[in-house]
Amino acid sequence: MPQSPNVFNEHMTNSTMSPGTVGQSLKSPASIRSRSVSDSSVPRRGNTALFVISTASQQGTPWETLVVFAINLKQLNVQMNMSNVMGNTTWTTSGLKSQGRLSVGSNRDREISMSVGLGRSQLDSKGGVVGGTIDVNALEMVAHISEHPNQQPSHKIQITMGSTEARVDYMGSSILMGIFSNADLKLQDEWKVNLYNTLDSSITDKSEIFVHGDLKWDIFQVMISRSTTPDLIKIGMKLQEFFTQQFDTSKRALSTWGPVPYLPPKTMTSNLEKSSQEQLLDAAHHRHWPGVLKVVSGSKSRM
Repeated sequence: MPQSPNVFNEHMTNSTMSPGTVGQSLKSPASIRSRSVSDSSVPRRGNTALFVISTASQQGTPWETLVVFAINLKQLNVQMNMSNVMGNTTWTTSGLKSQGRLSVGSNRDREISMSVGLGRSQLDSKGGVVGGTIDVNALEMVAHISEHPNQQPSHKIQITMGSTEARVDYMGSSILMGIFSNADLKLQDEWKVNLYNTLDSSITDKSEIFVHGDLKWDIFQVMISRSTTPDLIKIGMKLQEFFTQQFDTSKRALSTWGPVPYLPPKTMTSNLEKSSQEQLLDAAHHRHWPGVLKVVSGSKSRM
C-alpha cells in the first residue's frame, strides 16, 4: 500500500463505501473519524464499512497508512443441539456496534483507537446434563494504543457493563447463581524505561512498568451450595470430553476430502478410572479453598 496509494484513491474515491446514502471521499478522512457508529443515519440492518488511506511519494520516503472501519450488527441468532451434554443451546446477540482507527507510519508510529458496544447477549442451554443461562446487558469497551519513537508508550482500556446475570445447572439442579451490575473497569499503564540505550549507562538504571486499575460496581451477589466446587469440576471435564470428541470427528470427516491422513486420538481412560477420579474429587472438594486462601493471604500488593 505505501508504494501504490493512487490505486486506492482512484478506485475508491467515487464509490460509496459507508453504510448509508452519502458516499465518503477518501481525501477527507476527518469527517469519517468524527462519525459515531451510534449515529441515527446508520441503517438498522447489519453493515460493514472499511476505508484505507495511504500517502507516499516515492520508494524510500516516509509513508503513512490509515485504516478506518465500522461494523453495525442488528441481531445474531445461533441455535445448536449439543447432544445430552448441553441439550438445545441458543445464543442471541443484538445491538453489536464497533468502530476503529488504525494509523501506521514508516518511522514506527502507531495509533490504534477502537470502541465496541453490545446491547444484549444471552446464552441459554436446556435439556442436557449441563444447563443454565448467561445474560449480559449494555456492554461497552473503549481502547487506545499510542506508540511513537523516543516516547513512552501508552495503553488505555475502559470497560463498562450494565448488568450480568448467570445461572449454572448440573443434573437438573442449580449449583451457581450470581449477578454483577453497573461495573466499570479502567486500566492504564505507565512506562518508565530508558529510551536511549547508550553504552555508558550505569547498571543501576531501572526500567519500571506500572499498571493502574480502577474497578467499581454496584451489586455483586453469588449463591453457591456445598457441591458447587466438585460439580463445576465435573462440568469442565464433561465439556472438555465433548468438544474433544467433536473436534476429532470433524478431523476424521475432513480427512476424507484430502490427502491428509487421519490420526486417531490417544486412548482415553477407562470408565473405572474416571469413576475413581470423580470419587477423589468429591472427597477432596473441601480442601480446595484452604489452598486458595493460603495463596491470597501470602500475596503482597502496593495500593
